[in-house]
Amino acid sequence: MITLAEIRSNATVVEDLDWPFDFSLDRADDDTDWIQLKQAQPFTVIAGEGTGGVFLSCGLSSAAESLPILHGTSEGQAGRVASNLTEWLAILMAVPYWRDLLKFSAGGQLDEMRKTATFMDKEYAEDFADLPDARERILALLPIPTLDDPIKVLHDNVHATDCVLVAEDGYEYESLFNKFRPSDNRNWC
Repeated sequence: MITLAEIRSNATVVEDLDWPFDFSLDRADDDTDWIQLKQAQPFTVIAGEGTGGVFLSCGLSSAAESLPILHGTSEGQAGRVASNLTEWLAILMAVPYWRDLLKFSAGGQLDEMRKTATFMDKEYAEDFADLPDARERILALLPIPTLDDPIKVLHDNVHATDCVLVAEDGYEYESLFNKFRPSDNRNWC
C-alpha cells in the first residue's frame, strides 16, 4: 500500500502528480466545512485539482490510504473513483484522461468509455508531451501496480459509489458519469 507520506517524501513525485496528472497534494485545502457526506462518516481531503475539485478518502481507518477514494467536482458531481490510494494511482497512471472517460460514458456504459479511450489516447499523445516522462518518473519512484483493465476498474468503482457528497444547501451531488457519448464529440467523428 502506497502512503501519502511516501508520496510527499519525494518532491518530483508530488510535482509530477500535480502536473500533468492534476492530482495536487498541495491543493488539499484545510477548509473542509463545505464538504458534507450524506451518510455521516469521517473523511480526509488528500488532494485537490485545478478546477477546484477534491479527492477524499472516506470511512473508518487509521490509514487514509486504505480507504475508498471519492472525487467531488466543483460542478456538483461526485463518486468513488478507487477502492484505495494505490488503486487510484494505478488508474491515474493508466488513464490520465479518466474525467473524459466518465464524461463520454453515456450514463456509465463501459463500452462507451472504451470508445472514448481510443480518442483520448491520441489527444493526450498530441497535447501532453510531458506526460510520458512524468509517468515514467513516478513509476520509477513508487510501487504502483499495473491494472489489467483500468477502465473497468474505474467504471466499477463509480458504479459502486456509496458515499454521497451534499452541498451546503442540501443538494446531493450527481454521478460522475455524464450522458455524452463519444459520437457527440464532432472532433471524433
